[in-house]
Amino acid sequence: MKILFTSNKTYRGSLDGGWWYFYLPLRDMGHEVYFYDTVAGDDKAYSEIIETFKPDLIFCIMTGDAGIAPMEPWQDILNETKTGRTKTFNWFCDDTWRYDNFSKNACHYFNVCSTPEKPRVSDYKKDGYNNIIVANWHANSKFYEAKAYEDKNTDISFIGYLTTSRKSFFNRVDLPITFLSGITQEELFDAHTTTRIGINLSHNDNDTQGKTQMKQRMFEVPAGGGMLLTQYHEGIEDYYEIDKEIVTFKSSDEFCQKAKFLTMNPKISRAIAENGYKRFIKEHDSVIRLQHTLEEIGKL
Repeated sequence: MKILFTSNKTYRGSLDGGWWYFYLPLRDMGHEVYFYDTVAGDDKAYSEIIETFKPDLIFCIMTGDAGIAPMEPWQDILNETKTGRTKTFNWFCDDTWRYDNFSKNACHYFNVCSTPEKPRVSDYKKDGYNNIIVANWHANSKFYEAKAYEDKNTDISFIGYLTTSRKSFFNRVDLPITFLSGITQEELFDAHTTTRIGINLSHNDNDTQGKTQMKQRMFEVPAGGGMLLTQYHEGIEDYYEIDKEIVTFKSSDEFCQKAKFLTMNPKISRAIAENGYKRFIKEHDSVIRLQHTLEEIGKL
C-alpha cells in the first residue's frame, strides 16, 4: 500500500514519536510511505505530493495546533476526502479533553478517524460521526534493547515533563524517584530499558476537569521490560491485567504504599514486569497495532 503519512517529524527539536512509532513500522510492514512533515513542510506542495505519489491512504496525526504543526494541510485533506479518490484518516489523541474543542470539529475532514478512548465512540456517534475506530497508543519494540530485570540500574523512575499537577503529586511522595525530562526519543528508549519500575501519571494539565487518559508511557514502560506502575484509568483493563501484568493506584498514598512494597520485593515486581512485557509483545507492539488499525480503516 502507498501511504502518505502526515505528521510532525521534529517536534521538540528531535525526531518525534510519529517517526519511530508510525512511519518506520509502516515501512517495516512493507508499505511504501511518504512522510510529509507538518512542522517543516516539504519541497513540494501537499496537493502536488498527492498527485505525483498517488497514495492509497492518507494517514494523518494532525493536532490543529499551529504552534506545534504550522504546515498542516487541512484544506488539501478536505478536498481529497470530498473527491473520494483517496481514503483519508486521522489518528486523534487526548480525546478526554480535546474532544469538544477540537476532535469533533475536525472529524469531518477525514473519511475515518480514531480515538484512544473507547467511551468517546458514543459521543462521536451522537454528533453524527459513524466513521470512528478505537486505536490506542503503542510502542516500537525494535528500539527497546531488552535487559534482564536484575541488570537494570534504576529502581524507579518517571520519564516525562514535570507539569504543575505532576510536581504537586510527587511533592506528596517521599521516595527516591529518578526523574528524566526533555530527553530525545533515543534517550527515552534507553531510559525505559534501564528502569525496573516505570511510573505513569494519567492526568493532563490541559484537562480542567481533572480526568485521566490513556498515555503512551502505558506501553513504553512494558516495551522496555520494566514494571508499569500507573495511575488508574478506566479502560486500562482492556490492555493489561491489573496486579498480574501492571499495578495501578488512585492516590498518592496508594502510590507510596505500592511503590515501597514493589521496590522491597523485586521478585514480585520482576514477575509482573515479565508478564506485562509478554502482553505488550503479543498485542501492543507498533506493527501489531498498526496492522489492526489499517484493517479497521479498510472496513469503513
